[in-house]
Formats: sequence, structure tokens, C-alpha cells
Amino acid sequence: MEDNRKILFDPGYTPLVIDSIGAVGYTYYMFSASKNIRLKKINFPSVFKKIENLLKTNAAFYLGCLLWASYISQFDNLEIEGNRLLGEETTEEEYTGEISFLIELVETGLNRDYKYYLGKAYVPDEKYLPILKAYKEFLIINKGFVDCSNTSQIKLPDSIKKPNKEELNEINNKIQQAIKNKDILSLFECYNLIF
Repeated sequence: MEDNRKILFDPGYTPLVIDSIGAVGYTYYMFSASKNIRLKKINFPSVFKKIENLLKTNAAFYLGCLLWASYISQFDNLEIEGNRLLGEETTEEEYTGEISFLIELVETGLNRDYKYYLGKAYVPDEKYLPILKAYKEFLIINKGFVDCSNTSQIKLPDSIKKPNKEELNEINNKIQQAIKNKDILSLFECYNLIF
């Protein structure tokens, strides 16, 4: 991880989430595109279960990114290696589009659909919105990471706590264990260290 004053942009999350990132929107769009209301009512429980599982994985990934940023921010001026976004030209709308969609989906979309198709209120996991909103703030203050080439340039959102040294070591250990075990959902165990 830390080698010759360098640290990885991604500690190894990508292989764990490659099939989940962006899939919430795609699954929801495909479901919404159907015009057959009767068929949608029949399919909603299984589609919802898939969306909920994808949403959980996305929230764990975004939490993992915030945890990793908290960890690497303790190192002064380490070169960040592997930031594929470095030097890209982008707009705030482009780099916040997906997270904005997820926030809206959790705040309103799923509840609206859940009530319509199942006659009940949707109650999201209480961790989802704080994670998603903090990650959006993280994206905005770091301008989509296009200028982040070293740890001194990483800005943490005000909405998360600053862990102490012992907690940072615990975070890193948990991240490494989650990657090794291919279990990104285990990162939820570190939620209270930054929220």
C-alpha cells in the first residue's frame, strides 16, 4: 500500500463492486420503462430486492471510499497512485449524477414505488442517506478528484468525524480484511468511526 512515499487511490475495491456501481440506475430504469402496470406489480418485489442489494453494495463502497480517504489523509504529501480521474475534464453534474440519483431514489423514489406497488412505506437502512450525502459532498469539495495527485490535496467532508490514530489503524485493517475476504459489506462495521 505505502511504498516509496506512494499510496493507492483505490485500495482494491473495484473488483468487489465492478458489477454493482451504476447497476441500481440501470435496473430501476429498465423496470420503470415497462408500460404494463400489472406486470410491474408482479415483478416489483423481485426488482426491489435486486435494487436493495445493489444499493447496499453501493453504500458500502461509498462508505469504503470515505474510510480510505480518512485513512490516507493522515499522511502528509504522499503521491497517490492509480487515480484514473487525474487530469480529466468534467463537470459537477457529471461526477455527482449517479450519487444524486441514488439520494433521490432513497429519499423519494423507492418509497413512492413501494407504496404504489406494495401498499407499504419503504424504510431505508438508516446508514444509506448519511453515507450517500457525505460522499456527494466529498465529490464536490474534491471536484471529482481530477486534481488529486497526493494526499495533501484530499479534502474530507465536514459531515464525517475525524478518526484518531488508533481508529485509523482499525479502519485500514478492516479495509484490508474486507478486500482480502471479498466482503465489502463488512465495511459497515466501521460506520460509527466516521459518522
